[in-house]
Order: sequence, then C-alpha cells, then structure tokens
Amino acid sequence: MKKLILLGIITSGLLFQGCSAVMALNGEKEPNFELIKPGQNKVIVESQPLKPVSTEVLSNGNIVSTYQYTLGNEPSAGRAAVYVLLDCLTFFISELVTMPIEMSKNGELRLIRIEYTPQGNIIKIG
Repeated sequence: MKKLILLGIITSGLLFQGCSAVMALNGEKEPNFELIKPGQNKVIVESQPLKPVSTEVLSNGNIVSTYQYTLGNEPSAGRAAVYVLLDCLTFFISELVTMPIEMSKNGELRLIRIEYTPQGNIIKIG
C-alpha cells in the first residue's frame, strides 16, 4: 500500500513537471504607451501588442480605432526560473502551489480608443 501511495505521488509530480514555469514564460506583453501620443503615426501604434476591435470613419474623414490589450500578464523568465528551482528542491510538490498562482494571472483586458487623421497621425487618445 505504501509503495502504491509513493508511486502515485511520484507520478503526480511528473505530470505537473514544469507547468507553472511554462505558464510563467507565456503571456502577453504590455504596450509601450510612451510611443502612443498625439502626432505619432498609426504604423507605430499597430506595432504594439494591441488587438484591433473596431474601426469607424467619421464624417470629417478621420478614423477612430478601438484596440484591446492586456495588463498584468507579461511573461517572466525570472518567475519561471524560480519555479524550476522550487520544482527541483521539492520534487515537483511545489507545483501544487505555483500552478494555481500562475493560473490566476490572467491579466486585465482594457480598451483604448484612438482617433487618426486620414493620413494616419494620432489626433486624440481616449
């Protein structure tokens, strides 16, 4: 019976191996908002990790685009390294704690609305 329990613990540890470390390395980078300012071109804005949600053309020819982005879910090599170290020191028992921590880091979805001139330069943010 003790051998069966030990085998179950070892198998569970191997199944959880490195999941939280992989999750820590995955995520979405946050946009660099210092680059998004009036006068900047649309090409610079769209080079950021922003997902276009909608675009509309106003009667004066200006274009209003709404973008979606995520805050609080950036990848972290440091956090992944700590998780790997904990896995090695605890024979993967730490995954019982670190994996739920990583699963809770979904980030916060936000929207940003940007108005451009017909030439693609930012007029207004917000």
